[in-house]
Amino acid sequence: MDKIGFRHAIRGIFTAVKLERNMKIHFVAMLLVLFTGLWLNVTVIEWLFLLIAIAMVLVAELLNTSIEIITDQIFTERHDVAKQIKDISAGAVLIASIFALIIGIIIFVPRIISLL
Repeated sequence: MDKIGFRHAIRGIFTAVKLERNMKIHFVAMLLVLFTGLWLNVTVIEWLFLLIAIAMVLVAELLNTSIEIITDQIFTERHDVAKQIKDISAGAVLIASIFALIIGIIIFVPRIISLL
């Protein structure tokens, strides 16, 4: 990716964070996971799983945001197909988020319990 393409990609991420409340929530969750991973000293393999889960959620949310914007441009009035499109793309985010939550529970909960 050239320098200009990289700049556009970064701008796109910042735009999504600015426009979408859920993207802000996912970024805060990402920071919490990263700090918790550092605090609990997770293994390299566990970091790999955590980072994949984080990436899946962020990519799903970025795609969902893009799909919602495109859908709003195509369907200027309420339409059943537009609702289905948005519901399906939101479902992808939900699946990625549940997967990430399960990964976090598997990695973090035993460590937190051992600290108690």
